[in-house]
Amino acid sequence: AFSLIFYACVRPTDDIKTEISYETKNFRMESVAGCTSDTMDCAYFEVNYPLFSGLDTVVMQRLSKRMDASVSMGNPEADGQSMREIGEGFIHDYQDFRNEIPDVSGGWYYSADITVEVLMDTLLSLTVKEEYFTGGAHGGYGTYFINIDPRNGTDFKLSNLLKPGYEESLTKLGDKSFRKVRELADTASFMENYFEFPDDKFTLNQNYGFTKAGIV
Repeated sequence: AFSLIFYACVRPTDDIKTEISYETKNFRMESVAGCTSDTMDCAYFEVNYPLFSGLDTVVMQRLSKRMDASVSMGNPEADGQSMREIGEGFIHDYQDFRNEIPDVSGGWYYSADITVEVLMDTLLSLTVKEEYFTGGAHGGYGTYFINIDPRNGTDFKLSNLLKPGYEESLTKLGDKSFRKVRELADTASFMENYFEFPDDKFTLNQNYGFTKAGIV
């Protein structure tokens, strides 16, 4: 996380009159009842997610679509599908797989937690942490972020928070943080240490979120 040592002023707003709150809900689908792990011959799809109250209906619809898309494992065929439809597709794919290769033991699973990191008048930031297994030597995992303006549902970008020209300063902070975590010297080559960056220069990706500690 990068401390916000440079920032643009974000003023409080009176646009939101209703207090926004949420509760955590659980959505789960199973190919057979009691499916719990990849060692069983079954599949399950499970997501813990926040259900909000106090948000405008249009904003809630936009946010729901963002949350649904975040648990699709990047499947282009799931574009526009609801969480239920994505779960049904996951279970169906597993059953098709077992029908084609019935001798393979073990199962599939998808598990995700969508948590609220920041909830303010002008910023709602969510973290999506997923873990999944669909056969093979090992599973996969990822962390993604959803950032919106709760007043209208539009994306909340770094440029909404930081002063113009922030890119160079933020990249320098990112470079320093990356090298510290990876225990690389300030002058060490990324390429020689098996990290791929264009022209061997550190660059930030577009997968960022906001926490009380700063930018992730």
